[in-house]
Amino acid sequence: MEYIIQVFQKGGPIMYPLLFLGILAIAFIIERLYSLSSRKTFPVRKLEEISFYIQEGRFAEAITIAKNTNSVATALVAGVLEAYIRGRKDEEQLKTVAEEIARAEIPKLEGYINAIGAIAAIAPLLGFLGTVVGMIQVFEALSVEGLSNPQVLSSGISQALITTAFGLSIAIPTLAAYWYFRSKLSFIVSQMENLATELIYQLTELSSKEGK
Repeated sequence: MEYIIQVFQKGGPIMYPLLFLGILAIAFIIERLYSLSSRKTFPVRKLEEISFYIQEGRFAEAITIAKNTNSVATALVAGVLEAYIRGRKDEEQLKTVAEEIARAEIPKLEGYINAIGAIAAIAPLLGFLGTVVGMIQVFEALSVEGLSNPQVLSSGISQALITTAFGLSIAIPTLAAYWYFRSKLSFIVSQMENLATELIYQLTELSSKEGK
């Protein structure tokens, strides 16, 4: 631990904003892992329970379960069901309602994903900046002492490269997390589209049976 602290201190002042970015990245990644978990997006058991009540025509119970379950899928279901009960039973009307709900819910899913991407882009640049500053200091030391003390040159270059290594060690896993969350977000949006299609089909079938 003491060695790590010494290496960190050798990196100079740029290491502190890099450390801050690293802490932010960890916090954002943990938050997105929780927010994009299946429990917060598509709780399968609750959706199956809601589907059962819809088939039974027990819309009040279905809406109650949907509203009491905090997820994007149940928010979509609750909104479409409420519109259906209020008389918007046409397929196109229900599709419009589903699209409006999706537009409101998808930005919530994005959350800190763009911030994670920004950290992945900024961290290596900060690291390179620290290296450039360090190399400037090395050449300034060389102009004073010359090549008579090679230890100054080697220690200075080592110090300069620490910030680049630290910046890349933050950027690489953060960038991987960014693309993982982007991929997961695309999958969730696709799931929402499928859910809306199935729900609207189920409701229009019930509506046609009622009309007979």
